[in-house]
Amino acid sequence: MTVIYSALHLLVDGMCALAMFGSLLPGGDRGLSILVYNFCAFALQMPLGVALDALCGGKKGREVGFPFLFALAGVLCTMGGAFLHPAVLGIGNALFHVGGGVGTIREDDRRSWRGRGLGVFVAPGALGLYLGTVLGRGGSWQMWAFGTGVLMALLCAGAIWGRKAHRFEVSGQKAHCFGMRGQKVCFFEVSGRKAHRFEVSGGEGGTERIPESGVRGRGTEADWRAEAQPSKSSPQKTEKQAAGNTGQGIRNTAIAAVCCILVVILRSYVGMAVAFPWKTGFRAGLLAVLMVVGGKAAGGFASARYGMRMTTTVSLGLAGICYLCSAAMLPGLAALFLFNMTMPITLYWLVRSMPRMPGFAFGLLTFALFLGFLPTYFGVAAAVDGPVLGCAGSVLSMLLLTAGRAAERGEIGLIL
Repeated sequence: MTVIYSALHLLVDGMCALAMFGSLLPGGDRGLSILVYNFCAFALQMPLGVALDALCGGKKGREVGFPFLFALAGVLCTMGGAFLHPAVLGIGNALFHVGGGVGTIREDDRRSWRGRGLGVFVAPGALGLYLGTVLGRGGSWQMWAFGTGVLMALLCAGAIWGRKAHRFEVSGQKAHCFGMRGQKVCFFEVSGRKAHRFEVSGGEGGTERIPESGVRGRGTEADWRAEAQPSKSSPQKTEKQAAGNTGQGIRNTAIAAVCCILVVILRSYVGMAVAFPWKTGFRAGLLAVLMVVGGKAAGGFASARYGMRMTTTVSLGLAGICYLCSAAMLPGLAALFLFNMTMPITLYWLVRSMPRMPGFAFGLLTFALFLGFLPTYFGVAAAVDGPVLGCAGSVLSMLLLTAGRAAERGEIGLIL
C-alpha cells in the first residue's frame, strides 16, 4: 500500500495546487483562500488524526481498514473540492494525509522498514505541488484536473481490488482475511472464543505463517500461524517505583515531542522564508523541488541504515555549511537536499514515542508546519538574510534533535 499511497500523495497535492492556482485563487479573495486552505489542509490533520486513532482503538483489524477509508474519503473530497471551495479542498487533503500517513506507518512497522516507508510516502508531495502550481497558472487547469482525477480513480480502484476480502475454510471454521496480496491480516474465528490475529503470505515475498496446531487453509496455498504470545512479564515493581518510572517516561517523551515540533516549525519557516537568486524559471525550480523530494526519501533510508543521530547530525551540519554558500546553485541544491532529510526522521521518531497514537503524532507535526507558515503569510520579515537564516535554522534544528534524543533516553531532565 505504501507505493499506492505515495503515488496518490503526488496526485492529491497536484490536484490541490491545480485547483487553487487555476480556479479558486483567481476567482476569490487570494489571501483569505490561502489561509483557509492551509488551515484545513494542515491544522485539521491533528483532530482528524485523533479521530482515526479512536476509531482504530488499538484493534488490529481496524488499524488497516480505517486509515484506508480515511485516505479514500480524502481523495473523493479533494476531487469534489477542486470545483467547490478551498475549505473542502483542504479537508480532503487533510483526510488523505492522515489516512495515507497512518496506513504507511502501520505497514512500515509491520515490515520493519524503520522509517524507510515514511520517507517514500512524504517525498512526492512537493513534486505534486510544484507541477500543479505550474500547470494551474498556465491555463487549461480543467484538462489537467480531469487527467489527474482519472489517475487517482484508477489507483483507488486498484487498491480496493487489492484489499478485496477473501474467505478461507479452516477445519470447518471461517477465517476472514483483509490486506494486500503480498501481506494479509486475518482473523480466525474460533468457536466461542475471542478471534486471534493471523498473518498470511500471498506468495509474493515474506515468510509463510503456520498455526501451532498445524491447521492449513483448505483450497489455498496459504499457511497460518497465530501471533506469538507475549513473553512473561518481569516481577512486578512496587506501585511507587512504577509511578515514578511512568512519570519520568511521560516527561521525557513530552520533551522529545516539543523538540520535534520546534524542528518542524523551523523547517517550515526556513523553507518559506529563504529565497535563492538562481531559482528562476521552470528548470531551476524543478531541480530545487527534486532535491527536496530526494532529500525526504533519502532521509528515511539513511536513518534506517546509519541511525537517527548520525543522519541528523551529518545532514544538518552539512546543510548549514551549504546554506552559507547557497547564492550559488550547486551549494543551494545541496542545502535543500540535506535540510529536508530530517522530515521522515522527525515523523518516525515521534510516532515511535507515541505508538498508540500515530494519527495524533502525524497531525501534531503537520500543525507545526502550519505554524511555520504563518510568519511569512503575515509578512513578518526575517532579521537576517536567507543564507544566514538557513544556516541558523540547520544548526538549531540539529541541536534540538540532539537534545530531544538525549531527553528521550533520560540523559537530561530538562531542556529550556
